[in-house]
Amino acid sequence: MKQSSTRATVIVTPRERFGMAKASLESLYEATDTPFDLVYVDAGTPRSLRAWLQEQAEEKGFHLAHSPTVLPPNAARNLGFEAAKTDYIVFVDNDVIFEKGWLGALVDCADETGADVVAPLTCEGPAIHEVVHQAGGDYAVDRTTFWRAPRGERAIADIMHHHKARRSDLPPLERKETGVCEFHCVLVRRSIFDTIGPLDEEMCATKEHMDLCMSVHQAGGTVWFEPKSVVTYLFPTRQHAMEIGDFPFFLVRWSPEWQRRSLEHFRDKWGLKNDEYFAGRFSKLGWRRREGVSKTLLKKVPGLGTNRNFVNLGAKFVDPVAALTASTLVWAQDQQNRQRKRMS
Repeated sequence: MKQSSTRATVIVTPRERFGMAKASLESLYEATDTPFDLVYVDAGTPRSLRAWLQEQAEEKGFHLAHSPTVLPPNAARNLGFEAAKTDYIVFVDNDVIFEKGWLGALVDCADETGADVVAPLTCEGPAIHEVVHQAGGDYAVDRTTFWRAPRGERAIADIMHHHKARRSDLPPLERKETGVCEFHCVLVRRSIFDTIGPLDEEMCATKEHMDLCMSVHQAGGTVWFEPKSVVTYLFPTRQHAMEIGDFPFFLVRWSPEWQRRSLEHFRDKWGLKNDEYFAGRFSKLGWRRREGVSKTLLKKVPGLGTNRNFVNLGAKFVDPVAALTASTLVWAQDQQNRQRKRMS
């Protein structure tokens, strides 16, 4: 949608699957009354969905940024950014449902506070806009102490305000400055990229949201939380289940190889303490694969898939195969990504 009053470009990128993409795009148009440009990143999209997206792009007039293969999240966001021209960039994942007025509230917050980054109230499914995922957060218990600490001694945290709380149980939330937000949905002032550069593509699987906010703070910018903007992201559940066609992307996206690479780069880039935070994450690198692929596949077995014992026992045999498949897919994807960078 192109209008002279457009202030923001929404860039939609794949998060971990494609099965919610249609519902998310339909929600985006139904809930957004603020003028916007749309860049939709078509990266490794299944053929049937790609055909639908091409039809929607022609009908609604948005831009499809194409990649023949799946991309790490920040690489996909940077690809979308290349086609954006507006003052504000709004990164959203392709599994997000929007509450009416979400975009206008983000733009108003940025205009009124001068914020470089604005985060909405992000909820998590399966219920829509009911359970809080994050209402702002932080990457350190005390940011001043964090930045004063020498390299190698900075202790990272992962604080998510009101995580898992029901909105109906909370007092009215207020706009405020915050430390960190996530990439489910986030507005970024375009000009901050002139200072911090493009999103770091070495952050290929996890903690890239912290990396952005830390880069903004290091550059003297600010991050704000705006509760008048509300979105919900739909992680895989029985109500919004993974589809078998999503498995290859999911296996690469959450592969232990990509996660480990991201965490090590994140730690070394910012001089973070190699403490229990990282030990805990390194010890759980395969849990998304087990829950999202191995167990999901077993739950689809007729007659037995509803039996928890069958699923848990079967996962012990299925998951090693899934792990080997993931490693093979990652190797092939890394080869393609290296070729893409050489040609760019």
